[in-house]
Amino acid sequence: MQRRNGTRRSGGPVGGGTPAAARTLFLVLAAENLVINYTATAMNVALSALVGDLHTTLTGVQSAISLYALVVAAFIISGSKLGTRHGYRRTFALGGGTFVLGALITASAPSLPFVLLGWSVLQGLGVALMLPALMAMLTRTFAGAVRTRVLSLLAMTSGVGAAAGPVLGGLVTTYLSWRVSFLLGAVTTLAVAWLMRCTAGAGPFPGRPGRRLDAVGVLLSTAGLVLLVVAALFAGRYGLLRARQDFEVLGRTLLERGGLSPVPLLAGLGLLVLAAFAAWELRLVRTGGDPLVRVTVLRNRAVRTGISTQLMLILVPNGVLFLIPVFLQTAFGFSALHCGVVLLPITLGLMAAAPPTARRIGRGRTTHRAASMGAFVCMGAGCVAVAVLFSPHARGVAAVGLALAPGVLLIGLGRGMATTLTDLVQSAPAPDEVSDVTGLSYTAGYLGSSFGVALAGALMTTALLYAFEAGTDGSAVLSTAQKGMVTRTLEHQVQITAVNDDALRARAAARGVTGAAGGELVRINARARERALAVSATGMAALAVVGWLMARRLPVPAGAAADAGPGRGAPAQDR
Repeated sequence: MQRRNGTRRSGGPVGGGTPAAARTLFLVLAAENLVINYTATAMNVALSALVGDLHTTLTGVQSAISLYALVVAAFIISGSKLGTRHGYRRTFALGGGTFVLGALITASAPSLPFVLLGWSVLQGLGVALMLPALMAMLTRTFAGAVRTRVLSLLAMTSGVGAAAGPVLGGLVTTYLSWRVSFLLGAVTTLAVAWLMRCTAGAGPFPGRPGRRLDAVGVLLSTAGLVLLVVAALFAGRYGLLRARQDFEVLGRTLLERGGLSPVPLLAGLGLLVLAAFAAWELRLVRTGGDPLVRVTVLRNRAVRTGISTQLMLILVPNGVLFLIPVFLQTAFGFSALHCGVVLLPITLGLMAAAPPTARRIGRGRTTHRAASMGAFVCMGAGCVAVAVLFSPHARGVAAVGLALAPGVLLIGLGRGMATTLTDLVQSAPAPDEVSDVTGLSYTAGYLGSSFGVALAGALMTTALLYAFEAGTDGSAVLSTAQKGMVTRTLEHQVQITAVNDDALRARAAARGVTGAAGGELVRINARARERALAVSATGMAALAVVGWLMARRLPVPAGAAADAGPGRGAPAQDR
């Protein structure tokens, strides 16, 4: 038998599990993984319905989406630690119960605070408990080539769930209600919990009781991640460097308009707190303590570069998946179903690219590095195509869909090519370090999701505001008083331009701006929306270039297929 990182190279279940129980375990866990990713993206196309039903704003819904990803990212390391101590089955069941409770609260939510509690907090905590347990059970159940296929299939279910979310979510939202998506998630999770009882033959996955949970590590890691994501969220409202508004806390102005934005301050503070977290964890290791996560696993080159690449592979498409529905619903008033139809090529591209990429890597015909670099090329080209090919004069679902189809399809192909990277990251560490790598890997993934939504929203809002202000200032139709009114409105309502033409015309009329002046504002608004989509999509393309540079540093196992990037023939691990 060949060995790889201390595990059997031959395929099949390990640890005494039966093949039938192992297959059942995989199917059950893959189903839950599908539901988790579907729920996370289905709401992207239900933005208008959420805003209307909950009497909130687009910013409020964006905050709920980003907060969900933040909660998962902040607590997934703790979830991995709890699974190691108390058993993965028990932790998975606890997470499933929390997820169901959150789904029920969200499905019956009368306002945004209930959605924040049910979806963003409780379901986020449930996912943070379930995902590390899910990954650990599969990693311990299978070995060798079979584990490679299993983890690739699991990653593909994540991608399919995320890509199918807009389509299925659009159908459910249009013909039933966005609330039904959460009810379906609750029912499926309950069914998975029951079916887990049938997979005892795959292994008990007992815990290893240890000392008290590293509370200081939990506090530092959570605080650091919260500060980073809040900084990204604030970028849309306050600006990246220069503050567009006064920054107030508890009624006191801490930073004045025109001065330094709170974004770099919060981001820098978040990085400092995370550095303190890493120092604390290293101290625990040196003193024989029980750290929340052994950050020393990042000395492994495959783990370090793989996790950073994973973050970018999720950040770019998630940002675009947020941008396009927002634009379609605010610009053209598209329904959730229409948005889902426009995004359908993402699902088709993913399903077309994922299986052949996994097969080629499994047979040694290509490498994880080549696949990841190709994924970024496709994603970057797709973002550019969205920015360039979209016509603001297109009307109807068919015309808009055809204009966006090339870019959306390329992004889907990139997502499909990226699904195999999970196997490289999970297979790189020693067996006793798998839980640490799982926690860090999922943290990076959900940080990428949260950053993607936050940065995409920030780019779009910033471009909208500047384009609208520039158009207003340069208008020969609007009077000086009307220009001043628009400027004052933008200073206090940054979402004023994130509306369709009819809504803006009604708002302008309510403020006494009608006739030629009202038509001028509508024209300025349409042009600002067009520019905002181009700027934000181009920004996502630039981030894809950054990701491509990261992917170039992924190691290539000795004897692997030829790779176009530097470092050919480098060992899979670099400790």
